[in-house]
Amino acid sequence: MRTPIQIVVIRDQGDRRTDVYVDTLRLAFEGSAGGVGSPSAYLSEAVDLGIRVLEPANELGEADVGRLVGGARHTIVVVIGASSSRSNMLERRVGTDHMVRVPAPSPMSSGEIQGERSTDEVEPAFAPVVATLRAMQRARQVLLGWVGGRECADGGLKLFISHAKIDGVAMAKSLIGVLRQLREADENPSGFAYFYDDEHIEPGSMWSEVLKAEAGQSVLIALRTEAYEGRYWCRREFLRAESRGMPILVVDLRREQYHDCSLLPFDVVPSVRVHDGNLIRVVLHAMAVHLRALRVQSEAPRGVKVLPHRPSVYSLGGVCQLAASNQTIAYPGPRLPDTYTRAVRPILERGASTVDLLTFDELAGV
Repeated sequence: MRTPIQIVVIRDQGDRRTDVYVDTLRLAFEGSAGGVGSPSAYLSEAVDLGIRVLEPANELGEADVGRLVGGARHTIVVVIGASSSRSNMLERRVGTDHMVRVPAPSPMSSGEIQGERSTDEVEPAFAPVVATLRAMQRARQVLLGWVGGRECADGGLKLFISHAKIDGVAMAKSLIGVLRQLREADENPSGFAYFYDDEHIEPGSMWSEVLKAEAGQSVLIALRTEAYEGRYWCRREFLRAESRGMPILVVDLRREQYHDCSLLPFDVVPSVRVHDGNLIRVVLHAMAVHLRALRVQSEAPRGVKVLPHRPSVYSLGGVCQLAASNQTIAYPGPRLPDTYTRAVRPILERGASTVDLLTFDELAGV
């Protein structure tokens, strides 16, 4: 069976300045890269999404392109620098909406003379990371269309920024600034869409209903400050996303040494820290959580519900409530302990319906 999606890189392999672009792409999609200490470190501790990054030889014929593209249902082509016969042949095969074009790396400045600015206004040290995030965003949009996921009005699943106003606004605004920069660097207007209540809830709207709807159809980024769990609407947003099986990423911003037990199931969702101010890490992992789930969902048989992270009683309850008949729930490993599955058995068995729990690896072996 063909893999659902792959990344193909076209570049001038004689230009060593482009090596870091390939390094960064492999780190983000495959969880591995060379070039220790390179700009790919902005995407530190990435995980393997099961999406391969391929780089064909400098010479490609039409038959070679056919075999390359035929290895996956969808191919995202990242072109670094000027178009070539290879990139043009690939574009004819995959279509313009599967292409990501990246300006050639800027020449190094000499001595004390400042070099030329990049055509997309992205700083040279940051350019490989921006190119990689654009490729991830394009892959998300392609897979969303394939599996028929919920989409926002301009074509992509939004990043919902959930935060407590009293101590989370500064970080929320900083994260929005990063997302805006990424949108400006991307020629696709639907890229890097986000939802922020103060910006997107229109005057006169029933704001509680807007928040409820958006949290149930977005990738939720929960800014876990000291006040977050104590706010009613933060809890509602988090639990709404969790009960709908939506991707969630927690950004741990707490500063205190001691914390009481949690009111929310934070232990089942991935989390990141930004002790060094690297907000790109937040965007990377939020997109990666969703992209991995989409890749698995695109391969799963009918009747399988893919959860982006380990299930909680909230997500199990939400899925089982909607299940009309026997269903399988797939989730990232490791496998849940038997004691947990026995404890949630009453949730999984409702009337004549039964829900089975499998990890992504177990699902692939079925």
